Amino acid sequence: MEDLEELKARVEAILYSAGKPVPLNVIMRVCGTRSRKKVLKAIEELRSHYDRGSGALELIELPGSRYYLKLRRKYVDLVKRVLRKPLLSRGVMRTLSFIAYHQPIEQSRVAEARGGSAYKHVRILLEKGLIEAEKSGRTLILRTTPLFAELFGVENDPKAIRRKLKEQLKSVNVKPGKDGR
Repeated sequence: MEDLEELKARVEAILYSAGKPVPLNVIMRVCGTRSRKKVLKAIEELRSHYDRGSGALELIELPGSRYYLKLRRKYVDLVKRVLRKPLLSRGVMRTLSFIAYHQPIEQSRVAEARGGSAYKHVRILLEKGLIEAEKSGRTLILRTTPLFAELFGVENDPKAIRRKLKEQLKSVNVKPGKDGR
């Protein structure tokens, strides 16, 4: 594929449709090119297009050469008014909150606290790029990602996330768990 405009359109279509971070190698494969350089050029041009404009979308790069097309923060509340279903189910959101609060945490401990469905929740959260997992023996160590921090408007630091969650819990008058966290 020689046409940069067509390549940009394909990359944009992939990122728009995915709804989750997409690794560079997947973008290249789906676009049918082996040229990392061309795809990176298309991504950079798309990013500067979104940065220049006053549109509702932005293109961000995440660790591991993953790319994500997302709604700008200032439009999230507006869009929530028309969405019928939440982006994450209540159970998945609770599992995410548990991980965010207790991170880094073993997946087995999350399942212990949240039940057997936590494994499914973790898989969903990994797919959406909100958490990352590191193999440790027979389990995984889970922590939130920079995408999580950006989407929820918090600093990408476990202590800052914990403070923010405590503030949220106080505002809805809920007490943290037995261990004081």
